[in-house]
Amino acid sequence: MSSRKQYLKNYFIEGAKFHGNLSPGLAIGIFMVDLAEDILGSHGLVDAVVETQLCLPDAVQIMTPCSYGNGWLKVKDWGKFAITLYDKERLDGVRVYLDVEKIKNYPHLYHWYMRGKKDAETHEVVSEVMEAERAILSWEKVKVKLPPKEKGPVSICISCGETHPASNGELCPRCSGKDDYYQVINEEITKS
Repeated sequence: MSSRKQYLKNYFIEGAKFHGNLSPGLAIGIFMVDLAEDILGSHGLVDAVVETQLCLPDAVQIMTPCSYGNGWLKVKDWGKFAITLYDKERLDGVRVYLDVEKIKNYPHLYHWYMRGKKDAETHEVVSEVMEAERAILSWEKVKVKLPPKEKGPVSICISCGETHPASNGELCPRCSGKDDYYQVINEEITKS
C-alpha cells in the first residue's frame, strides 16, 4: 500500500469514528481536503469554508486544525459539495468541488448525489467514491473575501439579562425575534 493510501486510510478510520460511519459525503470530503492540501503545497495556517452542513465539515475538522469551535471553519448552508482551504494571511486558496459531469461515470454515486435513487446502498456509493478518488473532483484557485473575525464588545439584553454581541442592539437575537430556536417550558430559573 502506498504511503498516500495509508495516510488516507487512517483518515477514513478516524473519520468514521468521528462522523458515526463512513458516509459517501465524508469519503468525498477526505479526498477533497487531500487534493486541496496538495494544490496549496506548503503553507502557513489555513482557514476553511465548507458549502454544505452535511458531512464535509467533519472531513475538514479531522484533517486540518480548522474547526467550527475555533472559528477557522466557516459553514455556508448552500447545499453544494465544495470546500475551500485558504491562507489566513494572504486569503489565497483553492476551492475543490464534486463535479456533477465527472460523477456521471459512477451510477450509484450519481443517483445518490442527485437524490434520484432512494434505494442506493451506501456501501455501493462509498465503493464508487473509493474507486474514483480524485477523479470526481474539480478545483479552482480563489481569493477569499470573508470579513475578518471580530470579537467586539458585549451588551446585556434588556429583556432576558443574558450577554450578546453589542452589535445586535439592546435585545439579543432571541428576544428581538430574529432567531428564536427554543421555547422555554418552565419559567422557573434554577441556580446551582
